[in-house]
Amino acid sequence: MAASHKLSPAGRLIFGALFVLAGLFPALAAFDIGPLHAADIHGPPWLGLAGGGVFIAAGMAVLVGDAVPALKNVFALLVLAGLAALGNWIAFGAGERACAGTMTFLWFAADSGYAGVACRVPFGLGAVIVDAFLILAAVMLLQQALGGAPQLARTTKAAQGLLLLTLSPLLLLVLVMALLPVALGVLWQRLRSGRWPRNEEFIRRRR
Repeated sequence: MAASHKLSPAGRLIFGALFVLAGLFPALAAFDIGPLHAADIHGPPWLGLAGGGVFIAAGMAVLVGDAVPALKNVFALLVLAGLAALGNWIAFGAGERACAGTMTFLWFAADSGYAGVACRVPFGLGAVIVDAFLILAAVMLLQQALGGAPQLARTTKAAQGLLLLTLSPLLLLVLVMALLPVALGVLWQRLRSGRWPRNEEFIRRRR
């Protein structure tokens, strides 16, 4: 018998309240209220509202649970909207950008800092993916609210195509990373033995 992973009413109340409370601090900082201030945001005050709103909306979605699915979906949409707003500002907003992170390739990792375009590009890729998710979620939510309106079917397919288009660079990177070890292994065997590897079982079946 599969174990249930649903939160109990008390657990839902605790986790939801913690998320809402965590979101209140940056949201109120936009108005210089509370322990945080607008200067702590390091950007336009609305960033505090967007960032805090993500936690508040997530907490409200947890609190609502499955009791009101439509309202839960609205809060989930607000979470996506907040994430999209943050990502788009970092990627395309005015001002300088400076990022720090770790670059990882195969077995190598190195800490490094980025500024300007090098900082904006990764956030830009993430932002357009979240934007596509947001558009698709909004269209699907609207279609659901209208009782599965068939006139939105084409819009839904277009949103799905947009999402696939934005994900294509990431999918291509995953494909390359998956095939690269195989290609290196084949090349190493060619250099070591002077022959390309052969699939003898496949050749026997063809005969």
